[in-house]
Amino acid sequence: MKQVKIPAVAAMLFCFIVSALSETADEAGYRIMKMNDDQPIFQKIKGEAVLKIYASTGELKFQKKLVMASYTEHIGTPKQKENYICYFMAPADDSGNSYLAYNYKAQADIKYVYLKGIRKAKKVTGADKKLSFFGSDFTNGDIGKPDFTECNYRRLPDERVMFKGKPFDCYVIENNPKSDDIVRDTGYGRKVSYLEKKTLLTLRLDYYDEHKIKIKELSLKSFITRNNVYGKKVYYTTALEMKNVRRGTRTELIFKNMKFEEEANINPGIFTVEYMTRKWW
Repeated sequence: MKQVKIPAVAAMLFCFIVSALSETADEAGYRIMKMNDDQPIFQKIKGEAVLKIYASTGELKFQKKLVMASYTEHIGTPKQKENYICYFMAPADDSGNSYLAYNYKAQADIKYVYLKGIRKAKKVTGADKKLSFFGSDFTNGDIGKPDFTECNYRRLPDERVMFKGKPFDCYVIENNPKSDDIVRDTGYGRKVSYLEKKTLLTLRLDYYDEHKIKIKELSLKSFITRNNVYGKKVYYTTALEMKNVRRGTRTELIFKNMKFEEEANINPGIFTVEYMTRKWW
């Protein structure tokens, strides 16, 4: 009998399909979240941000303005470290407060909060991570990129999520903390990420408490695209909304007047506890 030869490309495609079909939900969840964690980022960023905090009645309670900057070292390596600082400019009660973070790729983050009322930079440790970020619906632990190494992942059935009035196909990934200590410190027993399939932008992120009851919902409101210092396309979030489904409150976080890479003109030496009370902008 004559043997039928399969072209090399067809054989490779066949192997890919078989491999994809044999992938477990846990393996798929890890793979997709790893791709999301490895997305291109900017080395230097500087700009302004506004926190709009709304009561359960829908009334705007507070509007807080701040300046922020970040500088990321060793991008794309296990030593990657994002240095982040922000300083509150208004209202008067918050002016002078500040926040500093060292967000690491492969180790626990280090964060500080400076409150002018106590004239001291306090390290954010343990349960401090689940405290409100300056009266908003975000916590201290919510600020900055989530630590990829803290969770195990599982892919759930795909869903469509609305963004600016249009439905987008999303990967749905369940994030489960690896230890009880992480649950205790963050206050979250589970998260569910909705990642747009083409860009891997997080269109929605649901937060659940220690009893797996949904408590908050983060939604993407806007983003921009720019090339980073390496010429790679970056999707950068310019507005987010955090809703507390338990209390009915919500907070908008809006970034504006953003400058990237060389235009940001950042001195890498400003990311220290000393500069939490000194002018760097």
